Amino acid sequence: MKLSASGNYSEGGAGRYVVRPHDLLWCAEQSVGADAPAWANPLIARGGPFVVRRAPRASDCLPVGVRGLARHQRFAMTIAADQVMKTVTPEQCAARIERPTAKRRQAIPALDALPALAATLDSRRLCWGVTGAVGYELATDEASCHAASDIDVLIRLPQRLTRRDAAGVVASLAMLPVRCDIQMETPLGGVALADWAAGNDNVLVKSDQGPFLCADPWVRSVAHERASRSAAG
Repeated sequence: MKLSASGNYSEGGAGRYVVRPHDLLWCAEQSVGADAPAWANPLIARGGPFVVRRAPRASDCLPVGVRGLARHQRFAMTIAADQVMKTVTPEQCAARIERPTAKRRQAIPALDALPALAATLDSRRLCWGVTGAVGYELATDEASCHAASDIDVLIRLPQRLTRRDAAGVVASLAMLPVRCDIQMETPLGGVALADWAAGNDNVLVKSDQGPFLCADPWVRSVAHERASRSAAG
């Protein structure tokens, strides 16, 4: 399968896999730059995993981030697309919710709440995945979460979700014993589900070209075109 680094990551294509924000990537061994913090050096050198971030991208490189154990330990960099050896998507992380041990689930409420989260989203036939610290731990089996961790959820929505249905999802997940930060992945970029459910005239869209406000994240707008031109210029 051909790896595609450029273009609209929300649009697939025959015979290619488009790397998307929140995907985890493992690469060949990487050179550590002089600007990399000391805590990130071992992870960079061994080739990841890296988290794909939202930023302008070229045909031959990808914007990624390095995660440390502490919340403030984040480092932005780029990697060559042809160096990617393995990818794990948020949906693949969600398929691993049974992997944490009973002892680990008892210590981390976010991990313990995953089956209930899955039941809620699956009952609504949504295409969803897990990102953030919880997704990272599910993908790597490394202890990345702590007792106060939230669950970061991504829901793929190529077609419009009504505001009423969005509010229903928000209300259902609010019943869980841990906080869920839910992001819709729309054709234009990421949108907080709670913002869409609230009925605001405009919502903030996070795209590769930068953030912008729009009324409908399923329809290309003047704001989106302006953000694209700004990133290109």
